[in-house]
Amino acid sequence: MKNNKIAKIAAVTVLAVAPITATIASVDTVQASLLGDIFGNNDATSDQLANVTNAINGLTDQTYNENNAMPSTAEFAGIEGLSENGRGISPVQFSAEIVSINSGLGDAAQSPLAVSNVQKLKVYVSANDLKAQVNKAAEKGNGNSFSFTVTLKNGENILATKKLTYTNNTKVATDDDPSVTTPTNSLSNVTDLTGYHTVDLGGQKDFVYALFSLAGKKSNRGLAGNTSWYTDKTATDANGNTYYRVSTDEWVEQASGVTFN
Repeated sequence: MKNNKIAKIAAVTVLAVAPITATIASVDTVQASLLGDIFGNNDATSDQLANVTNAINGLTDQTYNENNAMPSTAEFAGIEGLSENGRGISPVQFSAEIVSINSGLGDAAQSPLAVSNVQKLKVYVSANDLKAQVNKAAEKGNGNSFSFTVTLKNGENILATKKLTYTNNTKVATDDDPSVTTPTNSLSNVTDLTGYHTVDLGGQKDFVYALFSLAGKKSNRGLAGNTSWYTDKTATDANGNTYYRVSTDEWVEQASGVTFN
């Protein structure tokens, strides 16, 4: 993004924006004296600084579920990168990053962050092992979450600090997911289905659903989330759980996230 050239502001202009301290609690007198360096043209107003600050403070926690699936981990790459390298980016760039992972961020929050003629403002993200946190939440689901702290700065002056938590409540079929039952013996009660039927697997495409043989042995293959598979037979295990055949001798269990059609 091309930055606007920062014009030199006369002392009288700087004094003119000083009253902003009465409406923005986080900006002190020293900060107000720097406003002439923040804004790059005469059309910019002090409200822009207030709007960007309020937008950061107004960001909300996000909860993902079956109706609001968690984005792929690749979409968090920008946020993770900020956390790892410790460098800030402009609010407009941060706006693009945060919108891609937060469906709850409305226009009222997006617009102030995307003000292109605000200068010297940078957004920083800090977290412990954020990439590992994000991957775990995506792979495990079932309430796993991750958090990071967003800090808005003008130079070294902190204007806003906000901690955000993202929770993935989508039930994900993984080895250590207690909602998925591993059969202790062979499948039985094999029944042919009439007509055309499919099983739809919820979640993201990097979620993996386990497969089992009629003998009850877990396959070394699995099915990706967000896919559909033709099925022609059903079977049950000793606990009464239902399974659908999706290949010659591979069956997927009717568990959370698996829909029979």
